[in-house]
Amino acid sequence: MKLQPVVYTTDMGTTVGWYEAVLDVDPPFRSDMWTAFPVDGATLGIHHVEGPLPEGSRVHLSLVATESLESLIERLEGVGIELESGIEDQPFGRSFLLRDPEGNPIQVNEHRHQE
Repeated sequence: MKLQPVVYTTDMGTTVGWYEAVLDVDPPFRSDMWTAFPVDGATLGIHHVEGPLPEGSRVHLSLVATESLESLIERLEGVGIELESGIEDQPFGRSFLLRDPEGNPIQVNEHRHQE
């Protein structure tokens, strides 16, 4: 089985552009209804919907940074993406929070190296 979280959007262009900037990945598949981002063995799907977004519980996406949080923040701010919070210390390392164009919370983590 393979993990495939899906983000629903009413504005495919804005949402896909945002995830391209955050993930620093050019999606190998995109259409007007579906875009797929490969992310470390999983696929993040962006699915276009007409009308209101689906109701119900939201999935809180968490990303593990492959670069320093400071470098990542500088890159994101360079393309106009605003953070919801600054870097915070966590029991596992450090993290910050941002929101995608549909308001979904995205926690970006930097894990402490396990010895």
